[in-house]
Amino acid sequence: MAKLSVFIATIAVLMLLIPSQLTVLAASPRHCKGFDYYFYASDDQAFAALMAGEVDFINWPLTYEQYLEACATPPYLQFAGYTRNDMTEFDVNNNYTIADYPSVRNPLNDVEFRRALAEATDKDYIIHDILKDFVERIDCPLCAPQKGYGDENCCKPEAHPFNLTLANARLDTAGFDDYDLDGWRNYPLDWDGVAGEIGVRDEPNIDCLKFYVRVDHSDRVAAANIFASTIQDDLLIPVCLVYTTGLIILEVVMGARNYHIYIGGWSLGRYPTYLWNLFHSDNWYPYGSNYVTGMNKTNEPNYPDLDAVLEEIYYATDMTTFTAAVKNATRLLACIYYVNIPLWSYRSWMAYSKYLVGIVNMDGYGIDNMYTYLNAYKVDSPTTPGDESQEPIKVGIVNAPSSLNILYSTDDSAKAFFDKISGHLLSLNPYNLAIDQPWIAQDWYETTWFDPQDGENKTKVTYYIRKDVWWHAPLTGEAVQKFTAHDVEFSIWYLYNFSDSPYWSCVKDVHHTKIVDDFTIEVYFGSLSMFHKYAIGLDMPFLKKHALLDLLCEPSMCELPIVEPRVPSDKDRLSCPSIVQIINATKYPEGQPLIEGVDYEVFATGAPDYCHNEIHWLRPLDLGEWVVFWYWTPDLDPHGYYLANLPWQQTMYSTGLYYVVDISPSVGGWAILNCVDSHWLGAPPLGEIDWTWYWVAGPYPRSGYYQVNLYDAVALLKAYCARGDTCPIPTNWFPGADIDPYDLCHVGLYDAVQLLTNYGKKFGIPPLEDP
Repeated sequence: MAKLSVFIATIAVLMLLIPSQLTVLAASPRHCKGFDYYFYASDDQAFAALMAGEVDFINWPLTYEQYLEACATPPYLQFAGYTRNDMTEFDVNNNYTIADYPSVRNPLNDVEFRRALAEATDKDYIIHDILKDFVERIDCPLCAPQKGYGDENCCKPEAHPFNLTLANARLDTAGFDDYDLDGWRNYPLDWDGVAGEIGVRDEPNIDCLKFYVRVDHSDRVAAANIFASTIQDDLLIPVCLVYTTGLIILEVVMGARNYHIYIGGWSLGRYPTYLWNLFHSDNWYPYGSNYVTGMNKTNEPNYPDLDAVLEEIYYATDMTTFTAAVKNATRLLACIYYVNIPLWSYRSWMAYSKYLVGIVNMDGYGIDNMYTYLNAYKVDSPTTPGDESQEPIKVGIVNAPSSLNILYSTDDSAKAFFDKISGHLLSLNPYNLAIDQPWIAQDWYETTWFDPQDGENKTKVTYYIRKDVWWHAPLTGEAVQKFTAHDVEFSIWYLYNFSDSPYWSCVKDVHHTKIVDDFTIEVYFGSLSMFHKYAIGLDMPFLKKHALLDLLCEPSMCELPIVEPRVPSDKDRLSCPSIVQIINATKYPEGQPLIEGVDYEVFATGAPDYCHNEIHWLRPLDLGEWVVFWYWTPDLDPHGYYLANLPWQQTMYSTGLYYVVDISPSVGGWAILNCVDSHWLGAPPLGEIDWTWYWVAGPYPRSGYYQVNLYDAVALLKAYCARGDTCPIPTNWFPGADIDPYDLCHVGLYDAVQLLTNYGKKFGIPPLEDP
């Protein structure tokens, strides 16, 4: 209490001493010495490396057993608790057939069969007895922090009781009984492939359900074992458990969709717009994000009414419409069609070295986030307290990435890698995910535009890019070129060609783009949605135009004869492949150059073929004239372990906090990242805790800044006297307030002094001119 009183008194004195002009910091050299990633075969192996001191933290929450072990060891670890924005679930393949049984209807195509499996899922036992409450139960496909968006009656435990009697009775009523009395349930007598149209089978028993489990996640293995035993022992349905690696899962489950059940896991965003990605039929394709809902007997989407509601989510124009659509979607998913069986979100702890200073424990995501990568650094052993280490921060990844292709890799391991080297236009406040903040874009402006072609108003977003953001080369880290609006435009129209990319949804609704200047781009969408600004601003990966244009694309020529006079607002579609960028256009017979944006514009066609090759005329053209377009179009296949199967040394340019110097991509391998010394934000002053961006009022683009101020002091005060290296961990422990390297794992007076030393400092201010 005495120390607390001293701290409060110090804050009070400080309020009287703060000068009227607060310090503004230019970007200063960063503390970091790099990030080393090490790829392990499972969470158990990665945790063993953490316990051995081989890594400083792992990108995965602790299991109950790991937490107990970490608490019982010598005190060189500390903890950060959080509820994760993720979902673990039993994915069930709703498709009419699967590849291994092409001549018989999939029993999981039947809603009563799926509902019986849901009733046979003992979630409480899994959560309480197996996982020891280190997770939070979910009953709709929503992350636990977002439960409030769900249907009130459907998304509660009471709506999904564990009831084997009811499950068995439901299967009997649906015709899945044991009429041949051999101890196993049979297909119904009129089942396609047994006595129906697909073909006749001699054996009436339900085929063995193919149940895939990732062997590298111990929690999933335990839950799958219980569920498989229940299906087989209590429901009398044979199960074939397949324990395998993430790479095989990718090929069999996401690619071929040749499975019945899979225990999956997703790390998801702050809004449940992900319901569209996970369950809309547009995303049901090999390696697509929807590998669950499937097609019916006539190869049409199983749930057109669900598709319609998911589109209402994706294209919502206000929060009221959005929340109503999410409630409808969760009701259809979890209480009408039982499309999958949601299980849990992690509510656990991440363990990390006590010699890390400046950790940011982000809501929903834990310590593995860009603010930690920006801010954290290591100090040496207790023999040299306070000295900055010359060693990089070492991170254990619980499994090797399935690929490191920036346009196709979505697993947690790949995301952890690309988050270090890739920057987005926008960011989120790490302690309040509802707050949008700038990043590479210093500001953005959302409005509408009127499309005369169909007479509708549609979304338009203008992004204003900072003038001090550089692309850094792989291997050397050299700052080779500014990040500009041209990179954004190139990335949009290159990605637009590849609808099988999981990131294609970011650009599918873009109608056209306009570069205002090198650091300003207007993106015009073909529809209205409050979420379009995030598709480009928060989700989309960016490619370096000047390094990759001639690597990934080739010049092509297209001739357009004018068969009838054209006037401004007329349009023609080129009979040529999609355009990434125009090289030039010439009108004949006189050979007159035409200027994009003056004489014509290039628009995307949108559904159903999504091609960027529609010419909208801004000038008249006469019958008998013709126009020759030269343009860049995709050349190389973008698939591969690395982008387009090119060496990573040619493609992995960085706009992030680190650049790549070495990769050994398999289990037992690594990725070595060096610090970008010239990152635009530089080294934040220790004392920044709340990471709130403050806007400066004025015309667009607005300026703004981060600042060490009273809110940081209040956040520190709330955590005062808490320790992060003792078990049980105090509820008021807040890793972001542990900022003093001389007083590790403890929020005390020295942390307060460190904050006060930097009090009032502003940083991150965008430059007014091109530096």
